[in-house]
Amino acid sequence: MSPTLLQRGVSLIELMIAVALASFLLVGLVQIFSASRLAYQTSTQLSRVQEGSRFATEFLQRDLRMAGHMGCLGDRVRRSASANDPATPILDSLFLTPAQYLARNFGAAPFALRFDFPIQGFEAVGTAPGGSVNVSAPGGGWTPALDGALAALAPAPRAGSDVLVLRIFSSDGALLRETLSAPATGAIGLPRTLRIETARSALLVNQGYYGVASCDFAAVFQADLTGQAAGDLVVSTTGGNAATAFTLAGGDEQMAYVANVAQMFRLDPLVYYVGQGASGIPSLFRARFANGAWASEEVVEGVDSLQLLYGRDRLPANRRDGAIEDYVTADQIEAGAANYNERMLRWNDVIAVRLGVVLRGPERAGTPDRAAASGNLFVLGVRIDQNANEAVLRRPYETAVTLRNRVLGN
Repeated sequence: MSPTLLQRGVSLIELMIAVALASFLLVGLVQIFSASRLAYQTSTQLSRVQEGSRFATEFLQRDLRMAGHMGCLGDRVRRSASANDPATPILDSLFLTPAQYLARNFGAAPFALRFDFPIQGFEAVGTAPGGSVNVSAPGGGWTPALDGALAALAPAPRAGSDVLVLRIFSSDGALLRETLSAPATGAIGLPRTLRIETARSALLVNQGYYGVASCDFAAVFQADLTGQAAGDLVVSTTGGNAATAFTLAGGDEQMAYVANVAQMFRLDPLVYYVGQGASGIPSLFRARFANGAWASEEVVEGVDSLQLLYGRDRLPANRRDGAIEDYVTADQIEAGAANYNERMLRWNDVIAVRLGVVLRGPERAGTPDRAAASGNLFVLGVRIDQNANEAVLRRPYETAVTLRNRVLGN
Protein backbone atom coordinates (compact mmCIF):
# COMPACT_ATOMS: atom_id res chain seq x y z
CA MET A 1 0.00 0.00 0.00
CA SER A 2 1.24 3.47 -0.86
CA PRO A 3 2.51 5.56 2.14
CA THR A 4 0.30 8.42 0.92
CA LEU A 5 -2.81 6.41 1.68
CA LEU A 6 -1.72 5.98 5.36
CA GLN A 7 -1.90 9.76 6.15
CA ARG A 8 -5.08 10.76 8.00
CA GLY A 9 -6.48 14.23 9.02
CA VAL A 10 -7.88 15.41 12.36
CA SER A 11 -11.58 15.11 12.75
CA LEU A 12 -13.74 18.12 13.61
CA ILE A 13 -14.61 16.62 16.98
CA GLU A 14 -10.96 16.17 17.85
CA LEU A 15 -10.22 19.73 16.80
CA MET A 16 -13.06 21.08 18.94
CA ILE A 17 -11.84 19.09 21.95
CA ALA A 18 -8.30 20.42 21.46
CA VAL A 19 -9.54 23.99 21.16
CA ALA A 20 -11.72 23.60 24.26
CA LEU A 21 -8.81 22.21 26.29
CA ALA A 22 -6.51 24.94 25.06
CA SER A 23 -9.11 27.61 25.89
CA PHE A 24 -9.62 26.15 29.34
CA LEU A 25 -5.89 26.24 30.00
CA LEU A 26 -5.60 29.72 28.56
CA VAL A 27 -8.43 31.02 30.76
CA GLY A 28 -6.71 29.49 33.77
CA LEU A 29 -3.41 31.11 32.83
CA VAL A 30 -5.11 34.48 32.32
CA GLN A 31 -6.79 34.22 35.72
CA ILE A 32 -3.51 33.28 37.38
CA PHE A 33 -1.73 36.15 35.65
CA SER A 34 -4.52 38.59 36.53
CA ALA A 35 -4.56 37.50 40.17
CA SER A 36 -0.76 37.80 40.34
CA ARG A 37 -0.88 41.26 38.78
CA LEU A 38 -3.61 42.42 41.18
CA ALA A 39 -1.76 40.99 44.16
CA TYR A 40 1.43 42.74 43.01
CA GLN A 41 -0.41 46.05 42.59
CA THR A 42 -2.03 45.75 46.00
CA SER A 43 1.22 44.81 47.77
CA THR A 44 3.04 47.63 45.99
CA GLN A 45 0.38 50.14 47.03
CA LEU A 46 0.44 48.85 50.60
CA SER A 47 4.24 49.10 50.70
CA ARG A 48 4.08 52.70 49.46
CA VAL A 49 1.45 53.52 52.08
CA GLN A 50 3.48 51.95 54.90
CA GLU A 51 6.66 53.68 53.77
CA GLY A 52 4.85 57.01 53.57
CA SER A 53 3.43 56.59 57.06
CA ARG A 54 6.90 55.99 58.48
CA PHE A 55 8.30 59.10 56.81
CA ALA A 56 5.32 61.27 57.82
CA THR A 57 5.38 60.25 61.49
CA GLU A 58 9.19 60.50 61.63
CA PHE A 59 9.19 64.10 60.34
CA LEU A 60 6.41 65.14 62.70
CA GLN A 61 7.86 63.35 65.74
CA ARG A 62 11.31 64.87 65.27
CA ASP A 63 10.05 68.45 65.17
CA LEU A 64 7.34 67.98 67.82
CA ARG A 65 9.92 66.72 70.31
CA MET A 66 11.78 70.03 69.95
CA ALA A 67 8.75 72.13 70.91
CA GLY A 68 9.53 74.20 74.00
CA HIS A 69 13.30 73.87 73.63
CA MET A 70 15.01 77.07 74.83
CA GLY A 71 18.53 76.10 75.73
CA CYS A 72 19.21 74.51 79.10
CA LEU A 73 15.62 75.10 80.26
CA GLY A 74 12.39 74.43 78.40
CA ASP A 75 9.79 77.15 78.01
CA ARG A 76 7.42 75.50 80.49
CA VAL A 77 9.99 75.54 83.29
CA ARG A 78 10.79 79.16 82.51
CA ARG A 79 7.06 79.93 82.63
CA SER A 80 6.65 78.14 85.98
CA ALA A 81 9.60 80.08 87.40
CA SER A 82 7.72 83.28 86.58
CA ALA A 83 4.65 81.99 88.50
CA ASN A 84 2.92 81.48 85.14
CA ASP A 85 2.52 85.25 84.84
CA PRO A 86 2.29 86.58 81.28
CA ALA A 87 3.52 89.92 82.61
CA THR A 88 6.89 88.24 83.28
CA PRO A 89 8.12 87.26 79.82
CA ILE A 90 10.03 84.03 79.31
CA LEU A 91 12.06 85.57 76.50
CA ASP A 92 12.92 88.90 74.92
CA SER A 93 11.49 89.29 71.44
CA LEU A 94 13.26 91.81 69.26
CA PHE A 95 10.36 91.49 66.82
CA LEU A 96 8.54 94.00 69.06
CA THR A 97 9.00 97.71 69.49
CA PRO A 98 10.19 98.87 72.92
CA ALA A 99 6.65 100.12 73.67
CA GLN A 100 5.12 96.77 72.70
CA TYR A 101 7.68 94.93 74.81
CA LEU A 102 7.06 97.08 77.89
CA ALA A 103 3.31 96.58 77.43
CA ARG A 104 3.91 92.81 77.13
CA ASN A 105 2.09 92.91 73.80
CA PHE A 106 3.76 89.80 72.37
CA GLY A 107 0.87 89.25 69.98
CA ALA A 108 2.12 92.26 68.01
CA ALA A 109 5.03 90.21 66.65
CA PRO A 110 4.63 88.69 63.17
CA PHE A 111 2.69 85.42 63.36
CA ALA A 112 5.67 83.25 62.40
CA LEU A 113 7.91 84.84 65.04
CA ARG A 114 5.75 84.51 68.16
CA PHE A 115 8.18 82.22 69.97
CA ASP A 116 6.27 82.48 73.24
CA PHE A 117 3.89 80.09 71.37
CA PRO A 118 6.20 77.11 70.67
CA ILE A 119 3.23 74.98 69.60
CA GLN A 120 -0.14 76.00 68.20
CA GLY A 121 -2.84 74.14 66.29
CA PHE A 122 -5.88 74.72 64.12
CA GLU A 123 -8.67 72.12 64.15
CA ALA A 124 -10.40 71.19 60.89
CA VAL A 125 -14.14 71.66 61.34
CA GLY A 126 -16.00 68.39 61.95
CA THR A 127 -12.90 66.29 62.60
CA ALA A 128 -13.02 66.01 66.39
CA PRO A 129 -13.35 62.46 67.78
CA GLY A 130 -16.79 61.23 66.82
CA GLY A 131 -16.82 63.34 63.67
CA SER A 132 -16.21 62.34 60.06
CA VAL A 133 -14.48 63.62 56.95
CA ASN A 134 -14.77 62.60 53.30
CA VAL A 135 -11.14 62.59 52.25
CA SER A 136 -12.13 62.32 48.58
CA ALA A 137 -13.88 65.71 48.71
CA PRO A 138 -13.29 67.43 52.08
CA GLY A 139 -14.87 70.75 52.97
CA GLY A 140 -15.10 73.22 55.82
CA GLY A 141 -12.66 75.53 57.56
CA TRP A 142 -10.72 75.55 60.81
CA THR A 143 -11.34 76.54 64.42
CA PRO A 144 -9.78 78.76 65.49
CA ALA A 145 -9.71 80.32 62.03
CA LEU A 146 -6.36 80.13 60.27
CA ASP A 147 -4.23 83.19 60.88
CA GLY A 148 -4.10 85.49 57.87
CA ALA A 149 -0.34 84.94 57.60
CA LEU A 150 -1.00 81.32 56.59
CA ALA A 151 -2.91 82.50 53.52
CA ALA A 152 0.49 82.83 51.85
CA LEU A 153 1.13 79.09 52.04
CA ALA A 154 1.48 77.52 48.60
CA PRO A 155 -0.13 75.16 48.02
CA ALA A 156 -2.93 76.21 50.33
CA PRO A 157 -3.94 73.98 53.27
CA ARG A 158 -6.50 71.35 52.26
CA ALA A 159 -9.81 71.32 54.12
CA GLY A 160 -10.55 68.38 56.40
CA SER A 161 -7.04 68.21 57.87
CA ASP A 162 -5.62 69.88 60.97
CA VAL A 163 -2.80 72.43 60.76
CA LEU A 164 0.15 72.39 63.17
CA VAL A 165 2.44 75.37 63.85
CA LEU A 166 5.78 74.92 65.64
CA ARG A 167 8.20 77.66 66.62
CA ILE A 168 11.31 75.97 67.94
CA PHE A 169 14.90 76.57 68.90
CA SER A 170 16.64 73.97 66.75
CA SER A 171 19.04 71.39 68.17
CA ASP A 172 21.83 72.98 66.12
CA GLY A 173 23.52 75.42 68.52
CA ALA A 174 26.86 77.05 69.28
CA LEU A 175 28.43 78.54 72.42
CA LEU A 176 29.05 82.27 72.67
CA ARG A 177 32.79 82.85 72.65
CA GLU A 178 32.44 86.30 74.24
CA THR A 179 30.13 87.48 76.99
CA LEU A 180 27.39 89.67 75.57
CA SER A 181 28.19 93.21 76.71
CA ALA A 182 25.68 95.22 78.71
CA PRO A 183 23.82 97.92 76.79
CA ALA A 184 24.73 101.57 77.07
CA THR A 185 22.13 104.00 78.31
CA GLY A 186 19.59 104.64 75.59
CA ALA A 187 20.83 101.67 73.55
CA ILE A 188 17.38 100.87 72.19
CA GLY A 189 17.63 100.86 68.40
CA LEU A 190 21.39 100.24 68.24
CA PRO A 191 22.84 97.05 66.68
CA ARG A 192 24.42 94.60 69.09
CA THR A 193 27.36 92.31 68.29
CA LEU A 194 27.36 88.61 69.21
CA ARG A 195 30.20 86.17 68.65
CA ILE A 196 29.94 82.38 68.54
CA GLU A 197 32.66 79.75 68.27
CA THR A 198 34.38 80.31 64.93
CA ALA A 199 34.27 76.61 64.11
CA ARG A 200 30.47 76.81 64.11
CA SER A 201 30.24 79.86 61.84
CA ALA A 202 28.44 77.76 59.20
CA LEU A 203 25.41 77.96 61.51
CA LEU A 204 24.98 81.62 60.60
CA VAL A 205 23.03 82.83 57.58
CA ASN A 206 22.58 86.47 56.68
CA GLN A 207 19.14 87.74 57.75
CA GLY A 208 18.48 84.38 59.44
CA TYR A 209 16.47 84.06 62.65
CA TYR A 210 18.28 83.11 65.86
CA GLY A 211 17.78 82.74 69.57
CA VAL A 212 20.35 83.16 72.34
CA ALA A 213 19.71 81.44 75.65
CA SER A 214 21.17 80.91 79.08
CA CYS A 215 19.55 79.26 82.08
CA ASP A 216 18.18 82.66 83.08
CA PHE A 217 17.13 84.46 79.92
CA ALA A 218 16.45 83.94 76.23
CA ALA A 219 16.03 86.32 73.31
CA VAL A 220 15.00 85.97 69.66
CA PHE A 221 16.09 88.24 66.80
CA GLN A 222 17.06 88.48 63.13
CA ALA A 223 20.78 88.55 62.34
CA ASP A 224 22.92 90.63 59.99
CA LEU A 225 26.25 89.19 58.83
CA THR A 226 27.19 92.03 56.48
CA GLY A 227 30.86 92.92 56.95
CA GLN A 228 31.23 90.61 59.97
CA ALA A 229 34.08 88.19 60.60
CA ALA A 230 33.45 84.44 60.73
CA GLY A 231 31.25 83.61 63.70
CA ASP A 232 30.22 87.24 64.26
CA LEU A 233 26.85 88.87 63.71
CA VAL A 234 24.93 91.95 64.66
CA VAL A 235 21.25 92.28 65.37
CA SER A 236 19.77 93.33 62.04
CA THR A 237 18.54 96.88 61.62
CA THR A 238 16.96 96.15 58.24
CA GLY A 239 15.16 92.86 58.86
CA GLY A 240 12.20 91.82 60.98
CA ASN A 241 13.50 93.32 64.23
CA ALA A 242 11.46 96.18 65.61
CA ALA A 243 13.82 96.80 68.56
CA THR A 244 17.45 96.14 67.73
CA ALA A 245 18.87 95.92 71.23
CA PHE A 246 18.36 93.41 74.03
CA THR A 247 16.11 94.90 76.70
CA LEU A 248 16.25 92.42 79.53
CA ALA A 249 14.37 93.30 82.68
CA GLY A 250 17.10 94.47 85.06
CA GLY A 251 19.53 94.92 82.18
CA ASP A 252 22.12 92.50 83.60
CA GLU A 253 23.24 90.87 80.37
CA GLN A 254 26.69 90.20 81.82
CA MET A 255 25.04 87.56 83.98
CA ALA A 256 22.54 86.46 81.34
CA TYR A 257 24.76 85.58 78.37
CA VAL A 258 28.17 84.48 79.59
CA ALA A 259 30.88 83.22 77.22
CA ASN A 260 31.17 79.42 76.92
CA VAL A 261 27.90 79.02 78.85
CA ALA A 262 25.18 80.74 76.85
CA GLN A 263 24.31 79.32 73.44
CA MET A 264 22.92 80.56 70.17
CA PHE A 265 20.42 78.45 68.20
CA ARG A 266 18.83 78.68 64.79
CA LEU A 267 15.11 79.45 65.00
CA ASP A 268 12.68 77.28 63.03
CA PRO A 269 9.13 78.56 62.50
CA LEU A 270 7.37 75.55 60.90
CA VAL A 271 3.90 74.70 59.66
CA TYR A 272 2.75 71.13 58.94
CA TYR A 273 -0.35 70.75 56.80
CA VAL A 274 -1.93 68.72 53.98
CA GLY A 275 -2.04 70.30 50.53
CA GLN A 276 -2.33 69.31 46.89
CA GLY A 277 0.89 67.62 45.83
CA ALA A 278 2.78 67.93 42.57
CA SER A 279 1.41 64.57 41.38
CA GLY A 280 -2.18 65.75 41.83
CA ILE A 281 -2.93 63.84 45.03
CA PRO A 282 -2.84 65.22 48.60
CA SER A 283 0.53 65.29 50.34
CA LEU A 284 2.02 66.32 53.67
CA PHE A 285 3.81 69.67 53.45
CA ARG A 286 6.21 71.43 55.80
CA ALA A 287 6.54 75.19 55.44
CA ARG A 288 9.55 77.04 56.89
CA PHE A 289 9.65 80.80 57.46
CA ALA A 290 12.77 82.48 56.07
CA ASN A 291 13.55 85.98 54.78
CA GLY A 292 10.08 87.15 55.73
CA ALA A 293 8.14 84.52 53.76
CA TRP A 294 6.87 80.95 54.04
CA ALA A 295 8.44 78.35 51.73
CA SER A 296 6.67 74.97 51.54
CA GLU A 297 8.25 71.64 50.71
CA GLU A 298 6.41 68.43 49.89
CA VAL A 299 7.46 65.94 52.55
CA VAL A 300 5.36 62.81 51.92
CA GLU A 301 3.15 62.04 48.93
CA GLY A 302 -0.27 60.50 49.47
CA VAL A 303 -1.27 61.90 52.89
CA ASP A 304 -5.05 62.34 52.73
CA SER A 305 -5.57 63.60 56.26
CA LEU A 306 -3.64 64.85 59.30
CA GLN A 307 -5.44 64.69 62.66
CA LEU A 308 -4.08 65.94 65.99
CA LEU A 309 -5.05 65.75 69.66
CA TYR A 310 -3.16 67.60 72.39
CA GLY A 311 -2.39 66.13 75.81
CA ARG A 312 -2.71 68.63 78.68
CA ASP A 313 -1.25 68.85 82.15
CA ARG A 314 -3.48 71.59 83.54
CA LEU A 315 -2.72 71.57 87.26
CA PRO A 316 -1.61 74.85 88.89
CA ALA A 317 2.01 75.83 88.37
CA ASN A 318 3.17 74.61 91.80
CA ARG A 319 1.42 71.25 91.40
CA ARG A 320 2.16 70.26 87.80
CA ASP A 321 3.25 66.65 87.81
CA GLY A 322 3.92 65.98 84.12
CA ALA A 323 0.89 63.68 83.89
CA ILE A 324 -1.52 64.00 80.99
CA GLU A 325 -5.05 64.74 82.15
CA ASP A 326 -6.81 64.63 78.81
CA TYR A 327 -6.41 64.83 75.05
CA VAL A 328 -8.36 67.59 73.33
CA THR A 329 -8.59 69.37 69.99
CA ALA A 330 -7.05 72.77 69.23
CA ASP A 331 -10.36 74.60 69.50
CA GLN A 332 -11.01 73.03 72.93
CA ILE A 333 -7.67 74.36 74.15
CA GLU A 334 -8.54 77.92 73.17
CA ALA A 335 -12.23 77.79 74.15
CA GLY A 336 -13.05 80.69 76.44
CA ALA A 337 -9.62 82.34 76.21
CA ALA A 338 -10.24 86.08 76.34
CA ASN A 339 -6.96 87.35 74.91
CA TYR A 340 -3.54 86.48 73.51
CA ASN A 341 -1.91 85.85 76.88
CA GLU A 342 -4.64 83.46 77.97
CA ARG A 343 -4.29 81.51 74.73
CA MET A 344 -0.54 81.38 75.27
CA LEU A 345 -0.97 79.92 78.76
CA ARG A 346 -3.51 77.37 77.48
CA TRP A 347 -0.99 76.08 74.94
CA ASN A 348 1.65 76.04 77.67
CA ASP A 349 -0.34 73.16 79.22
CA VAL A 350 0.33 70.89 76.24
CA ILE A 351 2.98 68.26 76.98
CA ALA A 352 2.10 65.57 74.42
CA VAL A 353 0.49 65.18 71.02
CA ARG A 354 -1.38 62.26 69.50
CA LEU A 355 -1.13 62.38 65.76
CA GLY A 356 -2.96 60.39 63.14
CA VAL A 357 -2.41 60.29 59.40
CA VAL A 358 -4.38 58.63 56.63
CA LEU A 359 -2.18 57.45 53.77
CA ARG A 360 -3.40 56.55 50.29
CA GLY A 361 -1.79 54.71 47.43
CA PRO A 362 -0.66 56.90 44.54
CA GLU A 363 -2.59 54.81 41.99
CA ARG A 364 -5.88 52.96 41.80
CA ALA A 365 -5.82 49.82 43.90
CA GLY A 366 -5.72 46.50 42.07
CA THR A 367 -8.36 44.99 44.34
CA PRO A 368 -11.18 46.56 46.38
CA ASP A 369 -10.03 47.98 49.70
CA ARG A 370 -10.88 45.22 52.14
CA ALA A 371 -11.00 47.65 55.09
CA ALA A 372 -13.49 49.90 53.33
CA ALA A 373 -15.54 46.89 52.22
CA SER A 374 -15.87 45.61 55.79
CA GLY A 375 -16.41 49.01 57.43
CA ASN A 376 -15.17 52.59 57.65
CA LEU A 377 -11.63 53.54 58.52
CA PHE A 378 -11.05 55.52 61.71
CA VAL A 379 -8.13 57.67 62.86
CA LEU A 380 -8.11 59.25 66.35
CA GLY A 381 -11.84 58.61 66.55
CA VAL A 382 -12.61 60.35 63.24
CA ARG A 383 -14.49 58.33 60.63
CA ILE A 384 -12.77 58.45 57.24
CA ASP A 385 -15.24 58.37 54.35
CA GLN A 386 -14.45 58.21 50.65
CA ASN A 387 -16.32 58.39 47.36
CA ALA A 388 -17.92 55.16 46.14
CA ASN A 389 -16.03 53.05 43.58
CA GLU A 390 -12.90 55.15 43.99
CA ALA A 391 -10.71 52.02 44.28
CA VAL A 392 -8.03 53.77 46.33
CA LEU A 393 -6.15 51.88 49.03
CA ARG A 394 -6.13 53.89 52.29
CA ARG A 395 -4.75 53.06 55.71
CA PRO A 396 -4.74 55.03 59.01
CA TYR A 397 -1.70 55.28 61.28
CA GLU A 398 -1.51 56.71 64.80
CA THR A 399 1.23 57.48 67.30
CA ALA A 400 1.82 59.62 70.40
CA VAL A 401 4.67 62.06 70.94
CA THR A 402 5.84 63.46 74.26
CA LEU A 403 7.15 67.02 74.14
CA ARG A 404 10.31 66.11 76.00
CA ASN A 405 11.28 69.74 76.60
CA ARG A 406 8.01 70.30 78.46
CA VAL A 407 7.71 67.31 80.76
CA LEU A 408 8.43 67.76 84.45
CA GLY A 409 12.03 68.69 85.24
CA ASN A 410 13.07 69.82 81.73
